Amino acid sequence: MSKYIDFANIEYSLLMNALDVSVSKHLLDEHFTVVWANDRYYEMFGYTKEEYETLFHNQCDLFYKDNPEDWNELVEYVEKTFSTGAKKYDYVCRMKHRNGKKLWIKLFGFLTGEVVDGYPISYSVMIDITEQMMIKIEQTVTYNNFPGLIAKFKVTDFGFQLLDANKKYFDMFKDNVNFLLDDINLESYLSAVYKYQSDFKAGKYVCFSVSPQNINGDIVHMQVVAECIDWEDGKPIYLLIYSDVTTLVKQNEIIEKNNKELEKLAFIDSVTGGMNHTKFNIIAKEVISQSPSGTYTLIWLNMQKFKLINDLAGNIAGDKLLKYIYNCISKHLHEGELVTRIFADKFILLLKDKPEDITSRLNSMVTHINRFNDNADYKYILYFTAGAYVIYDTSLDITNIQDSANVASKSIKNVENHGLCICNFYSKKDKEKLILEQSIENRMYEALEKREFQVYLQPKLELSTQTICGAEALVRWIHPVEGIIPPNEFIPLFETNGFIIQLDLYVFEEVCKTLKKWIDDGLNPINISVNMSRYHFSSNNFIKTYDKIAKKYDIPSHLIEIEITETIVFEDVKVFSEIINEIHKNGFKCSIDDFGSGYSSINMLKDIYVDTLKLDRAFFQSEHLDSQRERDIIVSIIELAKKLKMTTVAEGIETSFQKDFLQEINCDMLQGYVFSRPLPIKDFEKLMFQNSSN
Repeated sequence: MSKYIDFANIEYSLLMNALDVSVSKHLLDEHFTVVWANDRYYEMFGYTKEEYETLFHNQCDLFYKDNPEDWNELVEYVEKTFSTGAKKYDYVCRMKHRNGKKLWIKLFGFLTGEVVDGYPISYSVMIDITEQMMIKIEQTVTYNNFPGLIAKFKVTDFGFQLLDANKKYFDMFKDNVNFLLDDINLESYLSAVYKYQSDFKAGKYVCFSVSPQNINGDIVHMQVVAECIDWEDGKPIYLLIYSDVTTLVKQNEIIEKNNKELEKLAFIDSVTGGMNHTKFNIIAKEVISQSPSGTYTLIWLNMQKFKLINDLAGNIAGDKLLKYIYNCISKHLHEGELVTRIFADKFILLLKDKPEDITSRLNSMVTHINRFNDNADYKYILYFTAGAYVIYDTSLDITNIQDSANVASKSIKNVENHGLCICNFYSKKDKEKLILEQSIENRMYEALEKREFQVYLQPKLELSTQTICGAEALVRWIHPVEGIIPPNEFIPLFETNGFIIQLDLYVFEEVCKTLKKWIDDGLNPINISVNMSRYHFSSNNFIKTYDKIAKKYDIPSHLIEIEITETIVFEDVKVFSEIINEIHKNGFKCSIDDFGSGYSSINMLKDIYVDTLKLDRAFFQSEHLDSQRERDIIVSIIELAKKLKMTTVAEGIETSFQKDFLQEINCDMLQGYVFSRPLPIKDFEKLMFQNSSN
């Protein structure tokens, strides 16, 4: 044994094994026999050196025995390369790992000029590029199968140079794929690109919209997200992802158009063409809250004997007169002042005058209104009463302010003997009205205990079968002295003082009792809807209370539908969406009442999931639905509701024409006097179950 150590060979061996690549030496015989290899050569494919030699005898063709096609391609490539006189080659191929996985290998081969047993020697370096290849393959698949367009651009001083794109991009833009700044200025749909040119040059994230033409000449709306992914020669490289939002844009256009029509219903008075009561309240509440105390006075203006005009001249003439009055008043308003017609001949004004100037201001308006008499042979004088409330407390609810002005107006007598317009300011005398309300409040608990509140049921008619398929529960106060008190005389007060919560629960329990009786009598129960006041929502557990009552009478919760008015939902869509979800979790159905009475009704539906949509009676004010636009809106809403899998109910239907129209457009149900008024429960049972037996 030599006493000298071959340090050169040791260093070479250490170097070869330290590299994280496979290095091997081969005879270029028919087997590509392995003469020498570093440890990484064997580890790359999951073997030890001993295992490899035992299994394959250092013969590469045996290593490839399960993949002969791959072996033949490799041999052919190597032989072809060296036959040209080349001394090196590189090749990407697949090689099988011990665990069965096929690796992607980058192979570099070098001829050394060395010959053993007549065969040339080749050195091979192999690198595992599986991860990189998989990423590339995935990117290619993503590029070509992405539903939108993908493109890679280099931002230059002259514009955008295309580097790469998927097939959909070329299908859209054909050969016009590079964009020069001069072109961008000319092309209107690229104006957004020009706007963000400085951001592009700085490599910032950019998001914009473009609307180019496709190959058919149609405008396509696209949302583009641009992200800087690299820099080259000091220029940013951007990846742009185009998403086709054409359908969404068109849907939004339809929604916007329908919202404008619904806004007319929600905010425009159909008689005067001016703002309606709802819009007045919204604006008035805002301007009052932002103004100093005593800035505004609210006027409740009432024209006298308007019914006589309607009776003598007809409704059309009456409506023209109301519009004329509205226009006359509007001409006298200063900046920041408002007017609206509430209903019939009742107007509300919000004026900035000092209290001592209000009366003369109103008389000027009324004098102007009566100018239509100037050249008339027969002069019909219009007289008005006005209740005024000076708003010192700007935090008061707008409804309470109007109620106070109304109370002041109602205390006026003998209008004709006091000039064209008599104005009365709300004072302590008007508290008589409040005293009357107090008497109602003092008796409401006793009335509830004595069961003076009775539930009435108004049938819902299923139009496809012409049968009763449900009912809405309404309440009437059967006073022992006054007789039947309609709900509009006590419900608003109960909502103000909170008693509405007890009354709602009372009605709900009466409904459960009725359903229980029907079930026990062997009758087929129908779905009954109950109204729920917004004041329940101040309690987190109000649904549990309803659920507890239903379970007390063993009533299947799906037989009960809870109605929530649309205006309540507008207060906080997110909160009421959660409430509706809670209603559904407890098995109850849920409906939106008075749909179309508020602004953005259609837009609301994307966040609110209800079972039933009840179209507001405002849609059916004309007896024969005279306006084609009116009919089109009704049709659109019903079609939309069906697409959203909602049942549709039309409220306030009073004519056969309206009924036939609703049946023709496949509205599910109607409710109104054309079929039946609200009935006491016993009368409803006769109607319902006698019809069923017949």
